[in-house]
Amino acid sequence: MTERHDPSACRRILRSAKENGLSRELLDAAQELRDGIYRAEALCGLCGSSEMIDEDRNDWIPIIVDSMLEEERSWRLAESIGIVAKSASKWPKGSARSTIIEHLISLTGGLPAGKDRVDALKSISSRVPERHLPELMLLAIENHGLEAKAARPVIKAMVQSRNHDMIAQIMPLMTEASPDLAVRMLDSLHRISGQEKFTIQPSALEIALPLLGEAEFETVRTLCSNARVVGDVMLLADALQGVDERAIRFAVTLAGRADKAGDAKLAESMLEKAASDLLGIEGHSQGSIAKNIAKGFEKLGMVDRAAEIKPMRTPAVISTKVVNNDSPRKGHTLALVGTYEGNIGTPHLRALARASGIAWGFGLDIALIDWPTKDLEGLCVRTIKNSGTAGVNHLSELLEAERVILATSEAALGGSLGHPIVTTHQPRGGSVELNSFEGSLCVMIGLGRNGLPAKILDNCDNQFELTGIGASLETAVAMGAIAQCLANLD
Repeated sequence: MTERHDPSACRRILRSAKENGLSRELLDAAQELRDGIYRAEALCGLCGSSEMIDEDRNDWIPIIVDSMLEEERSWRLAESIGIVAKSASKWPKGSARSTIIEHLISLTGGLPAGKDRVDALKSISSRVPERHLPELMLLAIENHGLEAKAARPVIKAMVQSRNHDMIAQIMPLMTEASPDLAVRMLDSLHRISGQEKFTIQPSALEIALPLLGEAEFETVRTLCSNARVVGDVMLLADALQGVDERAIRFAVTLAGRADKAGDAKLAESMLEKAASDLLGIEGHSQGSIAKNIAKGFEKLGMVDRAAEIKPMRTPAVISTKVVNNDSPRKGHTLALVGTYEGNIGTPHLRALARASGIAWGFGLDIALIDWPTKDLEGLCVRTIKNSGTAGVNHLSELLEAERVILATSEAALGGSLGHPIVTTHQPRGGSVELNSFEGSLCVMIGLGRNGLPAKILDNCDNQFELTGIGASLETAVAMGAIAQCLANLD
């Protein structure tokens, strides 16, 4: 059964076993596969045959594991862990199935911290006996930088087990983490528990309340955004009450959730309190909060009340303050959409550093869309301090000229930063021509290899493809090329 293309040979071996039964010939053919990943997949599939006794399966496990370890690329090993776990979950019950699951958990723990371990945990969490879930939770919490994302599939499996004793065993692993991480994991637990109609007493939300003061702003606001019932809204409103900017922003978010939950009166009272408290806030943030409060009243049908609160003049997105005549303003905006999980990290700083030189050189503004921070000045200082990129020295001048801003995807798609245009290598209905628009343009670029999220692409018909052949480009290359296109517009 020698076949040069391992993926095809693997599929043919497994198909033959399904149609004709297990044979020594098929086992030999599986062992002859040169690629360890496909060899492991084929052998694991053959071991699922009811014609094989459990003792023989145990003998094959070291060969399967050693074959997987031949793969040096962590992303591919993570992919293999998921495939083998799915296949092994179909083995007849016995010691062999338990043994290979333990090996897969060990392989997952051996993956470097990052996305690959997230992928492996997502693949195996629903396929392991519940007694292994505490071990998987530890692996998730040790996945530095993506702890909450890694924990999510484990938490889902934990809730679906409906085992209160096991959940009580895992709960300390979550609450003893840093306050910000603990809140994010408890938020996932509370949300998934609600979806699965599984009651935990006290609820994960109640356990999270004492930790909110030490959690990051965006973490707490996400928790507020996930509130689904009036009781949760009221719990959060009571815990987060205050008159500072942070508390007012939370109150506005919770008012929206109260309306969604069906209590318009509660939403109205929360918005009225937020509007009253806003009178004590000074600075540019007052205007943006006022707009959000006005939007809340509009959703309640209180258009006149919204008009009373909406600021007459919003802060200028494009500054009229020209710092250097050698850098002519074009009035267009490079909008960098945050797509990375977690808080501000190296990818964010690197992107902003590169964008600053490009924006300065081509006379563009920078909008940081949905970035996980409210401290723009601190972000710029950190970028300048940590980046050696040529051009980052212009970032302070761009900030001074108000040519760098933080904004939401809703604001960008709404046109407040210029005509919204999204970039993609697969434009829906064909690529737009940038020179067909009049006025300022806001061109949105997704950070990272996945590009812009679907929620943005689906809500913007103006889709631009840069290369003409649908080629994907690295973010920095795309920024430079798009900046040149914008600079060339009349």
